[in-house]
Amino acid sequence: LYIVTHIYLSCDKIGLDGKPKASGIDPESYSHAQKMRAAATYGFGRLNGLGSIPWQKSEVSGKMLGNPSVSETVSRYMITLRKAKVRAGEVSTSARAITPEIIAKLYHHNNQPANAEIKPVKRRTRGAPVDPNQWGGGHAR
Repeated sequence: LYIVTHIYLSCDKIGLDGKPKASGIDPESYSHAQKMRAAATYGFGRLNGLGSIPWQKSEVSGKMLGNPSVSETVSRYMITLRKAKVRAGEVSTSARAITPEIIAKLYHHNNQPANAEIKPVKRRTRGAPVDPNQWGGGHAR
């Protein structure tokens, strides 16, 4: 329930009191909600060793077992949130089409002689700024 509430407070357009949130407060997108759930799943599953088994009550011991972010409650809320976001007109990032213009730009960029040569990979420290022009080249695997 805490996971649903955490996602709800960030991503839903309706407050806990059942009224729409103030007009200046824009809720986060559905993809943001997915990232929040993925982070919770990773945190509970990997860091706390709860795995990916859905959160459920053990019939033997009566204790709760599994990963709470994989519970039926969280799954149902995520489905409901997605439907609400679609009804509100939100377009998910994965649903946006790649246009012929974007493909042409990628093709021309990857076929420039400067981008075709294989360059050595430069090690950088974590947190150092990323230069998008520094990559392995068009033939790198």
